[in-house]
Amino acid sequence: MITFGLVRKIGRMLRGGAGKKEIFLGAFCGVLIGFNPVASLTLALAILITLLLNANIGFTLLGVALGKLLSLAIAPITFHTGYFIIHSMGLEGLFTTLANAPVTALMGLDVYAMIGSLPYAIVAGFVFAKFMGATITKIREQMVKADEHEKVGKVTGHRFSRFLMWLVFGKQKISTADVLAKQSPLLRKSGIILVASVVLIGLVLEFFLLDLCVKKSLQAAISAETGAEVDIDKAHLSLAGGKLELENLQVADPDKLTHNLVQIDTLAADLSVGDLLRSSYAIDLLAGSTLKRDVPRETPGKLVVKEKKAKEEKKPDEEKAPGQALEDYFAKAKDWKKYGDKAHEYLKKHRENAETIAKGEKPKPSKEAAVIDAKKVGYLKATADLVADRPAWLIHEIKIDNVLLGGGYPAQTIQASEVSSHPELNGKPTAFVMTPVGGTEPTAKLVLRFDDPAAMNELAANLAGVAIGGAIETSDSFPLNIKDGKADIKADGTFSADMLKLPFTILVHDLKADVEEGKTVMGMDGKTATEVFSSMNTLEIDGSLGGSLLSPRVKIDYDKLTANMKQALVAAGKKELANRTTAEVDKAKAAAKEKAGAEVNKLLESDDAKATKAKATDALKKLF
Repeated sequence: MITFGLVRKIGRMLRGGAGKKEIFLGAFCGVLIGFNPVASLTLALAILITLLLNANIGFTLLGVALGKLLSLAIAPITFHTGYFIIHSMGLEGLFTTLANAPVTALMGLDVYAMIGSLPYAIVAGFVFAKFMGATITKIREQMVKADEHEKVGKVTGHRFSRFLMWLVFGKQKISTADVLAKQSPLLRKSGIILVASVVLIGLVLEFFLLDLCVKKSLQAAISAETGAEVDIDKAHLSLAGGKLELENLQVADPDKLTHNLVQIDTLAADLSVGDLLRSSYAIDLLAGSTLKRDVPRETPGKLVVKEKKAKEEKKPDEEKAPGQALEDYFAKAKDWKKYGDKAHEYLKKHRENAETIAKGEKPKPSKEAAVIDAKKVGYLKATADLVADRPAWLIHEIKIDNVLLGGGYPAQTIQASEVSSHPELNGKPTAFVMTPVGGTEPTAKLVLRFDDPAAMNELAANLAGVAIGGAIETSDSFPLNIKDGKADIKADGTFSADMLKLPFTILVHDLKADVEEGKTVMGMDGKTATEVFSSMNTLEIDGSLGGSLLSPRVKIDYDKLTANMKQALVAAGKKELANRTTAEVDKAKAAAKEKAGAEVNKLLESDDAKATKAKATDALKKLF
């Protein structure tokens, strides 16, 4: 039945009432529609114009199929052509104006493949339309000649023959000869009514399907940035009220698809219809609640964008110390380095843009960056950065309550200000502050100063009670097993893409440690070392994070650390001796205190202990 239906449709197209002009318009417009790479106002206008013109729908559908196949086949070519047209022909100002103006901003004129496909679509559409028009006309002329032949006329005039002709070609209102002589008008008689009906139906469908369209669009946009699947349970956009609401937003972790990178219960934002017409968004307040990270998913997510692994760069000799590399301190150093690479790329890009804008110039596009982006999102979706004088999107204030970080951290509140797609165009610093719920002192604070190219970015952290049990690996020369403990970390400094100046202090407390039987630490036997280290109240470690984001370096003040450790061990030794039995303390209380100080001082200061101190210092360097 499907085959027969297809044959009959082809037969109707060959013998039907569409004139040469209708065939040409249908085929030509169909190819133009098929070449549209994205759903935009341009695609909608192309469809409406086709309906308004006296174009044959059957040939339009054929043209759409051909245009879509060609657009997919030559996607890289249309991308490069679009880049050349926009950036290399002196037309960037025109496209910038159109991409930032109301209504025309919705036409997708910043999509490289949209602009680049125009010459190919016009040529392919014209050739296909001429070919179809000439071919169908030739076939019809042969059919008319055959009908005029005496013998053929007798056969076709037979009742059974007419039935077969009807079966294959359908009912024909006018003869083939009349179709050839037919002069079709350019516009469809009922075109205006048809277009109005389609627009009305589209508006009705948009009213009912708007939330679904918003949901799909947001999922696609976020996925393009993160590279992994994005789920949204519910999305609601009220054009009348100018409000967008999201429920249960889940962003899969591209590096661990079984977990969500971020999961948030609700998000709400106020939008302006005027901004929507300009395809830009200025949101006064984006509010949300219950944000979680690293949450297991019900089903594993899917990888949407596959990023190529970056090649290992050989570090210059000047980056090789003093100080130990970050990889020496954290088991997951590669993950930290990956985040550092992304942060470096982001900071460098926007800092360079800010410096260019400060000179009164416009940032120049980079074809290399455009190609990387095209390979990431697809050649048919890559867009030019044609933002003129304000960010494409701007959120003046973000507030998310009840942020659950896990790992025993208290619930937090995140507040952010002046977050935008182009912070260098906003003229205000971007700030992120995370504060414990009910607290006043921030857990973390980040200020990005793209508003002033000469200013350094700021970073401060105040993390209390970080568990360190099992987090520090020790060596044979320092066989101390840290079973439990807490660390209070404070850091406050500045940074840029190429420089880190971040002093920090780590206060270790509530330490629980032991030493393997038969081994010694810093000259103490295992039992004594276990008692002394477990009796330490606090140990202060001062250092700084320097270098750059691409090659961060940790420096520890070992002289101060040694002095702090000596003081902590002396106090711990005295405490341990003071905790002996009451009888022992009563017999030699004064002697015990003096002995404790003398023993520890002898341990750390005597000539015989120099080798032990050297080993201890080496061990500390391996630790920090």
